[in-house]
Amino acid sequence: MFNVRIREIDRNLLFPPCHSSVNTMKLALNFGGDVIKQPSGIPSGGLADLQGILSNAILLFIIVGSFLLVIYIVWAGIQWITSGGDKAKLTAARGKLTWAIIGLVVVLSSFFIIDAIGYLFKVNLLKLI
Repeated sequence: MFNVRIREIDRNLLFPPCHSSVNTMKLALNFGGDVIKQPSGIPSGGLADLQGILSNAILLFIIVGSFLLVIYIVWAGIQWITSGGDKAKLTAARGKLTWAIIGLVVVLSSFFIIDAIGYLFKVNLLKLI
């Protein structure tokens, strides 16, 4: 009586290519010989949506992290300038500047590591294009 059958499967569903095409799987309900199609305009979810969410989250963390690190570097520079020769303030400013540069290297290297992981699994996690 009721049977659900897959009408159309994209062969790249499990490992989508590294471009922005949307991979979809359409389901149809067969009721007494009549095919009831999925209504249009309803999100279907799937790997393409998960890839979009991960891509946006990763890019957001990289952008916000880079922005905060630049502000931290400027703050350390201002502290260095206003230290007035005080050894304790100069050491604190140098420490902040060192950790800010290390943080910037970590954020930028995470960008390349994520790109390499995406290349290995053939998924564009950064979706820059």
